[in-house]
Amino acid sequence: MGKVTRGGEIRTASGCFSPMFIICLAMFFCPSQADAQEKAVQKIEGAEYVGTETCVTCHEEQAQRFKLTSHYRVLGEKEEVLGGGCESCHGPGSVHADSQSKKDIVRYDPENCFSCHMDRKGEFLLQHHHPVVEGRVKCTDCHSPHGTELETMNTVSMQKSDQSCFKCHKEMKGPFVFEHDVMREGCQTCHNPHGSVYDKMLVADQANLCLRCHWEPSFNTSTGTIGAIQHGTKAGAGGDYYIGKGQECIDHHRAVHGSNIWKTLNR
Repeated sequence: MGKVTRGGEIRTASGCFSPMFIICLAMFFCPSQADAQEKAVQKIEGAEYVGTETCVTCHEEQAQRFKLTSHYRVLGEKEEVLGGGCESCHGPGSVHADSQSKKDIVRYDPENCFSCHMDRKGEFLLQHHHPVVEGRVKCTDCHSPHGTELETMNTVSMQKSDQSCFKCHKEMKGPFVFEHDVMREGCQTCHNPHGSVYDKMLVADQANLCLRCHWEPSFNTSTGTIGAIQHGTKAGAGGDYYIGKGQECIDHHRAVHGSNIWKTLNR
């Protein structure tokens, strides 16, 4: 294992390597994005790139919506990115343009998405993830690559990100008599929707995740309080709540999304 020194170098048993050296080494061995796309994007045999203007003749509505998305700002009409525009993801379209058949164009393949979003592919390979690489969930189940709504929180699906979550997780939407306020901030406050090393795709382990919001300066004392309620001592005349050894917040507050019974979200 290497060790980072104060000067920012990575020290190993054989010497020191600067971060710039590591970056250059990675660039030398890793393929460029264009090379990665060339390998990832499927192609119909015999097809050639024809340009977005050919696609627009039949798909004018999709082309107009596409111009509202971040995909268009990145790809647009850049021919150096595998034909640019539509063909960057759908592959060369000459055969489809002649036949008008759906089988003659690439409609969806996760590897097409991963050719640009390589970091997301890495997240899908973590212990807890949505089963995209397994083929049980599609990127397009949550993201609309052509853009149908406008919401800055998610520049690809162009809609409020929670709405994508609630399409499957309807029971989490509510409304609840007692809301968990963090739900107003969005599911991604607590969950990484692509994948995580933590159970339930949380962004941190359970206790630390809760304490990101529910903390007070004295919470680490023998009479520590969380949410103005003492949690650090055994229950007694003062009405304290005792957290047993090895217990998590979720062991007591089970209704973390909201409750119709308990203000404290116990169930």
